[in-house]
Amino acid sequence: MNTNVQAYESPYGEDMEMFRRTVRSFFDREVEPRVKDFEANGVDRAIWRKAGEYGILGLTVPEEYGGAGADRMAIMVAAEELGYSPAGATAGSFIGTDICTNFLVDHGTEEQKQQWFPGILSGEVIQAMALTEPESGSDATSIRATAVRDGDHYVINGMKHFISNGAKANLIYAIVKTDPAARGRGMSVILVPGGTPGLTQRRMITQGYKGGDTGEIYFDNVRVPLSNLLGEENKAMAMFLPTISLDRMQIVARSVGAAQRAFEMTLEHCRNRRVFGQRLVEFQNTQFELAKMETEIHVGRAYLDSLVRKMRAGTLTDADSSMAKIWLTELEFRTLDACVQLWGGSGWMDDNPISRMFTAARVQRIYAGATELMKSLLGRRYVKDAPL
Repeated sequence: MNTNVQAYESPYGEDMEMFRRTVRSFFDREVEPRVKDFEANGVDRAIWRKAGEYGILGLTVPEEYGGAGADRMAIMVAAEELGYSPAGATAGSFIGTDICTNFLVDHGTEEQKQQWFPGILSGEVIQAMALTEPESGSDATSIRATAVRDGDHYVINGMKHFISNGAKANLIYAIVKTDPAARGRGMSVILVPGGTPGLTQRRMITQGYKGGDTGEIYFDNVRVPLSNLLGEENKAMAMFLPTISLDRMQIVARSVGAAQRAFEMTLEHCRNRRVFGQRLVEFQNTQFELAKMETEIHVGRAYLDSLVRKMRAGTLTDADSSMAKIWLTELEFRTLDACVQLWGGSGWMDDNPISRMFTAARVQRIYAGATELMKSLLGRRYVKDAPL
């Protein structure tokens, strides 16, 4: 044993590493055995309730409301474990809605918190952030959904799609125009409970995350009380800006987790698979491919850890998260593509976890800001003739 090698020190801290073991146990024991069921029928409410029993929902809900009051590093740890578990490639981002929870923590009224936090913690309440529309993805300010005041109510009309948990959510954070003339300065967040008259939700079938809940949401004269406004009217963009980096970072944490697990699974496969009378791992090409993957994953892990430390210190910038979103999601896809190649035909079968992880990896380069948008955001800094 080489005693000169320094032991790995997690940037998350001991408490978060204990939490990691809880999340990993949840996926191994509760999600993986039900993968085929989820692929056929979608993630059900029972698994949400089970996640609540494990204590991995509503992580940032303050203790006075029954939550753990954890810092937002917990979201990163949960996301990484979602990526590390092959079952996560089926279940989708169903535990990633603590981004929504943070909105309620930061901007909710006392009444809203008392109403929704208990159900969020137990898994009875499923949240969805309804922002994206058919003609507004990267350009969030071009949304068309509106909310018009009518007495003591808002009347909401419009359509949202590609919404995580959109079909099953019973607490929808509707991002709407309350002052259409003001573009980005005229957007608001309004809470819409599931079952409200005029609200229609439909599941969309995706290439990856086949058991996940990606949905379309239609608002047809949906009436909700003015008290359902979250935060200030016309201030949605100001509410979103502080969350952008965390949203990107939980995506890249998932990427690193997935790349690591895919490498481990593929190395084991190559050690066991025999071709032409030899183990696959004994071929030089296999060794070169595995060595390249392992090296890139180590670099990616070191990069992610450095950014986590910046997050803890409060020095992470939007540029940091944009660069991470570009490089680490591309790392995940390169790794999974190389893994499928080493698995051969069996790596293309739907019942093989490596196949599920490959298709799930593709969308990582699109949502929470496509690679091209991240490059564009970075590029704008270069033309300002200012220090980076």
